[in-house]
Amino acid sequence: MRESRYNVWVERPEAAYVFNSRSGALLRIPTVHYQAYRAFMAGDTDAGCPPSVLGNMIAGLMVVRGDADELAKLESLYHSSRNSSAHFSLTVITSLGCNFSCPYCFEDKHPSLLDEEVQEQILRVLDDQLPHIKSFNVTWFGGEPLVGKKSLLALSDAFISRCERHRVDYDASIVTNGYLLNEETCRQLRSRRISSVQVGLDGPPDVHNRMRPLNNGKGSFDVILANLRHAVEYLDIAVRVNIDSSNAGSVEDLFRLLAAEGLAGKLSVYPGQIVGIQQNLAAPSASYHGCFSNAEFAREEQRFLELAAQYGLASPRLPSPTGAPCTAVRANEVVVGSRGELYKCWDSVGDHREVIGNIRDYSNPNSRLAKWLTYDPFQNEECRGCVALPVCMGGCARHAFDELQYENRCGTFRHTYHEQVSKFVDFAEANGLSGLTYGPQLARAMESR
Repeated sequence: MRESRYNVWVERPEAAYVFNSRSGALLRIPTVHYQAYRAFMAGDTDAGCPPSVLGNMIAGLMVVRGDADELAKLESLYHSSRNSSAHFSLTVITSLGCNFSCPYCFEDKHPSLLDEEVQEQILRVLDDQLPHIKSFNVTWFGGEPLVGKKSLLALSDAFISRCERHRVDYDASIVTNGYLLNEETCRQLRSRRISSVQVGLDGPPDVHNRMRPLNNGKGSFDVILANLRHAVEYLDIAVRVNIDSSNAGSVEDLFRLLAAEGLAGKLSVYPGQIVGIQQNLAAPSASYHGCFSNAEFAREEQRFLELAAQYGLASPRLPSPTGAPCTAVRANEVVVGSRGELYKCWDSVGDHREVIGNIRDYSNPNSRLAKWLTYDPFQNEECRGCVALPVCMGGCARHAFDELQYENRCGTFRHTYHEQVSKFVDFAEANGLSGLTYGPQLARAMESR
């Protein structure tokens, strides 16, 4: 036997903790047993290591057979999940129009709405899939998807009825700026099984209104905040705060305001990375300055989440293992543009150079599809040697293709894995959690306390 290459150890006076990124499991070992375990693994068979410790280490994939090829198992998982036909997923752009004019936006917006013909074509594609799938997921995206609410509601009704008829599981989410999220809309979304909502707030009012103004230049913060007050009663709200060097220092003011509004414990916040060197299609000559590098953002993320936790707006979490990580690299997932054009990556929306086909001829994509479905992080030596590989699986393929964006392809666990596990351990100790526990279950246990 040997230790897994994906273990992250954190030692405390009374116990040692080990997190395994391949299983997502965390194990607490009392110090006396930890010392015996170390001696045993060094060859001392009389060290008195309790069988339960070894059993838990094996169950959590923290100890594996000496000849185990962990990379091969991850690679197999990656490719099987990439090529799985049991699940079908669409990201649907109901409108590439938007009521905001964010300076860092990468999309080339136009006031197109998803018309009835494109909707019918989407339903035809789903009808072809339904006899073969177990689950169907939709993400509503834009532009601003609520600009196209009429088609969103109509398609949702059609999706639900079809999935129920075929006994296929259905769920949906939406990425919205929150400005149109009035109470009636919240009720309509919930009744269409939209369970999770991402809303953008980039800081307190003065900061947010500079970074996310309306098209007419006026502020949007007050309306979004008013909408959040009722939205949390209907929907699972996650507030994304896009940060760079200009606004990272103001996030605590936002947290203080959200907590004062009684939203602590009712929604969560998390940071988003602004990538300034990505071409702005709406203004190709424009540049966006002050962006963090991937490593810098990873450090800012830890500071952000620690502050958010103090205001009841976040709790420490460990990353979960994954297969193929996103729509861009999964064979049975696609992004449908408002004019019926198809993409593989959310960040490609509106870029005619990245169109892979059209919903009207869904089964005949063009040659651009190949780069996405042949992207293989296991051909990258840096990825192969990284402790974060099981929770990242190569990260962002779009960034990996871009020489200027290459370093931004990774998830933050690569840079701050020890800090993330250490903070989680501190929280676990404070809440009396012990034993062998898996990340998602442990997160739910913390939320219930």
